[in-house]
Amino acid sequence: MKRNVIFLICLIASIVVFGQNETKHVEVDEVQVTPPKFTGVLNAMALFEAGKSPINNYLAKNFVCPTETAQCSKEGTEIIQFTVTPDGWLTNFKVINSVCRIVDDEMIRILKNTNGMWMPGYNNGEPTAMEQEVSLMIGDYSKDKMVNHFVKQAKKYCRLGNTTLLVEHKPKKALKYYNKGVKYVPSDKSLLSLRGLCHYELGDKESARKDWNRITSLGGINPNEIAYEINEMKGFSEMTEILDNNKKD
Repeated sequence: MKRNVIFLICLIASIVVFGQNETKHVEVDEVQVTPPKFTGVLNAMALFEAGKSPINNYLAKNFVCPTETAQCSKEGTEIIQFTVTPDGWLTNFKVINSVCRIVDDEMIRILKNTNGMWMPGYNNGEPTAMEQEVSLMIGDYSKDKMVNHFVKQAKKYCRLGNTTLLVEHKPKKALKYYNKGVKYVPSDKSLLSLRGLCHYELGDKESARKDWNRITSLGGINPNEIAYEINEMKGFSEMTEILDNNKKD
């Protein structure tokens, strides 16, 4: 059965605001870094127009929502990470947040078709391989309603997870709530930090560190801002160490 799926595709910018980052030169100790840019033209190195989002338009035009999507999940936010090579090709695809395997495959299929349509990132004027991310929101809503609905759902599951973890002390059950919240808003640092603590409580230290390292890649967070009742949990000290190390780098 064909589903009527409305979606928003964008480059990751923040926790709640979904949109494409403006390409900027970054200068650190006189090192100039320019991130990759999607040109939308095969084998072209032309700059795209200011204010336009070619990657959004391209993905929106070419994404075909598989009918099987209804069988795995009706809504959520997909995030795919990849590397743009110095030649403008894409490689090293990695699913950061999955709505379902079917959507994973479709997104990667489309992205592979953009090979040669990217201007690579530059480091001091030299083409350099750099990571990039795109996200896809899937749901049966208009654009504005979908964003509001996703944020509302993420907050709901975060509250349920907090009660289950911090009041009832049931990390296994709380993990299910945090997983649902992250599926809606995968870049929410509070959800990621608390989900990491659940993983740690359950003995899955690798998954815990993965969540906390993801927070650092999103810009980090002050552990004291979320430490209201979690400083006695097993993984709190390691989480704090990971986040503090990111602030020192």
